[in-house]
Amino acid sequence: MQSVEALQQTFSVEGVRFYRQDGLVMVEVRNAAANALLTTHGASVLSFTPLSEATSQQDWLWVSESAVYSGEKPVRGGIPVCWPWFGQADKPGLPAHGFVRNQVWELASVSAVSPTQTKLVLTSASSPDTLALWPHAFELQLTVTIGESLALSLTTHNLSDQPVDITEALHTYFSVSNAPEVVVDGLQGSECFDKLTYAESYFQTAPLKIQPPIDSVFIDQTEPVIIRDPGYNRCIRIEKESAVSSVVWNPGPEIIKGFADMNDQAWPKMLCVEAGNVLQNAVTVAPGSEHTLRMMLTEQAYSAESS
Repeated sequence: MQSVEALQQTFSVEGVRFYRQDGLVMVEVRNAAANALLTTHGASVLSFTPLSEATSQQDWLWVSESAVYSGEKPVRGGIPVCWPWFGQADKPGLPAHGFVRNQVWELASVSAVSPTQTKLVLTSASSPDTLALWPHAFELQLTVTIGESLALSLTTHNLSDQPVDITEALHTYFSVSNAPEVVVDGLQGSECFDKLTYAESYFQTAPLKIQPPIDSVFIDQTEPVIIRDPGYNRCIRIEKESAVSSVVWNPGPEIIKGFADMNDQAWPKMLCVEAGNVLQNAVTVAPGSEHTLRMMLTEQAYSAESS
């Protein structure tokens, strides 16, 4: 693990500060456009607050008050990286949502692109430990760009001599005013799989009104997704590239009781809307090749429907 002292010496960039919280190394970023917080544990972005007066100036991301920072498990909230599988693995005994969200990543570079934009690159690579879980050589690179928008790019490099199949997602926990009053727009026309009922799939025909509990996967979904939040008087727009699945999750008042790192009363304040490639949208990466998933978040003034 890179120490706080070594990181501060290596990456002496204005507006970037490193510190330790319990067992984790934290990276605080402040520039003229936004404040953000990341951890090298799982390369997870934990906070993003825009500063423009044209925005809500409220954090876009949600982190549980009961989140664990010991390093024994992923921090509950923010933007965990789910890779090389999403959900449960094919083999029993393997961690849900892959293994990189619970590994310490290397911080490879930090740069102040401009007074309003800071870019960080984090990497993770195969090791004897990962090969025991998933027998493929790889390197992952997550590029996080913090400015008026929040952009993440996840690049998979297949270093093996065989093609590899992956499912993946940027499992974003959004902060919302009250989940049952939120509408998620842009999913129309995509095929929906309900992971709670496992009923027959159907095609989404209208904006999705959140009625927790919900755990739904939308495949072949390429349009921008908009979280319409009247309580926070804002819309958050999610744009994607090379990511053709969206997942919407909120545990509701009963399922949340099974999560030790989530308060029972927290469910109305969070909503996961995840960009990725899952189920039938799995990606095959050729030997020596790479694949990049991109997500960009922006805030817009609240409107009840598309303008």
